[in-house]
Amino acid sequence: MDRVDLLGHFHPGFTPRREQARLLASLADAIAESLDDPAAPRVFVVEAPPGVGKSHIAMALAHWSGDAYLLTSQKLLQDQYEREFGADLQLVKGRDNYRCERYPDEPVPTSRGMCRRPRGPACQCPYARAKAAALAGPVFCTNLSYFATLRYWRAEQLRKRRLLVVDEAHGLEGQLVNVFTVAFPPAESAAWFGGPLPRLDDAEDYRNLLGDHLERMEGQLESLDRALEGLRPAFVSPEHFLSMPPSRAEQELLAERETLEAALARIRFFVDAEDREWVVRYPPEPGATLELVPLTVTSMARDLLTESAELVVLSSAYLGHRSALAESLGLDEAAVRSFSSESPFPLAQRRIEYRPVGALAKATLARLEPALFAEVAAILAEHPREKGLIHAPSYAAGRRLVADLTARGPALARRIIWVESAGAKARALELHRRSPAPTVLVSPSLREGVDLPDDFLRFQVVTKMPYPDLGDPWTAARQARDPRWYALETAKALVQAYGRSCRHAEDYGVTYVLDAQFERFLARYRVLLPEWFLDAVYAAMRARYPEAASEL
Repeated sequence: MDRVDLLGHFHPGFTPRREQARLLASLADAIAESLDDPAAPRVFVVEAPPGVGKSHIAMALAHWSGDAYLLTSQKLLQDQYEREFGADLQLVKGRDNYRCERYPDEPVPTSRGMCRRPRGPACQCPYARAKAAALAGPVFCTNLSYFATLRYWRAEQLRKRRLLVVDEAHGLEGQLVNVFTVAFPPAESAAWFGGPLPRLDDAEDYRNLLGDHLERMEGQLESLDRALEGLRPAFVSPEHFLSMPPSRAEQELLAERETLEAALARIRFFVDAEDREWVVRYPPEPGATLELVPLTVTSMARDLLTESAELVVLSSAYLGHRSALAESLGLDEAAVRSFSSESPFPLAQRRIEYRPVGALAKATLARLEPALFAEVAAILAEHPREKGLIHAPSYAAGRRLVADLTARGPALARRIIWVESAGAKARALELHRRSPAPTVLVSPSLREGVDLPDDFLRFQVVTKMPYPDLGDPWTAARQARDPRWYALETAKALVQAYGRSCRHAEDYGVTYVLDAQFERFLARYRVLLPEWFLDAVYAAMRARYPEAASEL
């Protein structure tokens, strides 16, 4: 059996920690076995708590392979890889993240730049250069959503590489569900259908309806092309017209064309996917967005993993039992091999403090919110000079919490940074990092993919257990199909939230849990949680209930 040397490819200037060395040694043996035996597992699951340094493990694997796809869950994580490893990888994002160089005086994204206009040249804009470098380079780094979009909706010929690493892979299923969801926001529905689509009983009814609309929508796409052509005055040459920045009207048409192209690809997939189960998500309020959501993505996940590379590494703090993971991704359990690490940090650096205000459920939330808000305010008062993070259960609940906290006085109001949407995350994080004040982020969307080491986060508050929302039709249908899935998703979300508090050997932070449902979940599902997390949980419970310490 040939020797695989992963430690020899560790990032120069860094010494592998004990946990990193152990994981890399185990992975090296497993890879060597797979290269020697075609029947050996080729999908490797790496579970390691925050602070172990999974990104360095991923890069050692990528460097060893010399031919890797490295996928992250978010663009923020791409940026983190770029900061840490720079020229050692080739990073690319979607078109809208780059500006067209042909119009330096106008902020025109490359999605509406010269090469996207009628008769536009095949130029080498920043996006095209980044994409070409990633396609040709040894480590193609992007986010999973963009990678799947290239594969499925842009029909890019992405060659099979030696290695695929999926970072933060605990969210792989959910991300692929989003990639294949067909959405009809009000503005697009008005443009494509003359108004909102009707409320029909099930997905099959929408399949028939949209099948009837497909040919007409393809005609609309041709009409958009003609409208774009018509914006050029007859007396202006194509070359001169292209040299002028696109007008607002032309940019709107270019954006509309891109949206329609993307929607048509998904609609065709939906109409043809009669063998798959789909869920209709159409909230009752006026102006709601209709979404047609695949119930599972097992076949799509299996194809993406097996067709993209010869070897696959799925990495996260916690991915759940191997059997459940393999089932959700359409893989044979025997083809998956798991490796895990303990936490390298003492409990004193990653404490959990349990302060239940009551069992926070949909039926009790309104009654218990005053006590919940008061407890959050008390925790903030205990950390007057430290930065923190409050995990809200939803945007609506987060707004109520922020309103209550800001009403308690200007000193507290100045500390709060409310993250009002997923799109506002990067801006809010930058404000939090730059501010000399002891700012506190409040959001339902910062449980994962956020690196806030040292003084950027000394305390955090889990206000409510992160159960998936059963008011969402897709979540309810997925839970009905597999009740284990619901509990496991809760466990993964809880572990991810906890992982924001201690990021390296010299770091420390405390996590407050305020929901009494925490105890109920532990009583029933502690087997789903990793040991390094349970160590902190048991210490918190002994502190909360010293009389029962011997039982914990």
